[in-house]
Amino acid sequence: MGSLPRRIAAVTLTTAALLGVAGAATGASATTIRYFKASGVNPGVAASHAWAAAHAAGFTNDQCSQESDMIVPGYWQVVVTCVR
Repeated sequence: MGSLPRRIAAVTLTTAALLGVAGAATGASATTIRYFKASGVNPGVAASHAWAAAHAAGFTNDQCSQESDMIVPGYWQVVVTCVR
C-alpha cells in the first residue's frame, strides 16, 4: 500500500510532463506557410504574378522562395512558397 501514493505521484508528474511537451509543440506550430501559384507560356510573367500575390499578402522577399516547372511543353507553372 505504501507504494500506491508514489505511483500516483509518478503518473501525475508524467502526465504533466506530457501535457507540457504537447503545449510546447502547439506553441511552436505557429508558423504560417502559404503557396502562391501562377502559370502561363512566359515563365517571367508567371513569376511576376506569383510574387505580386505574395507581396499583396504581406510577405517579403526574404520570407519566400520560388520554384518553376514546365508542366507541358511551352507552359510553365511558378510556385512562390512563403513562410512566416
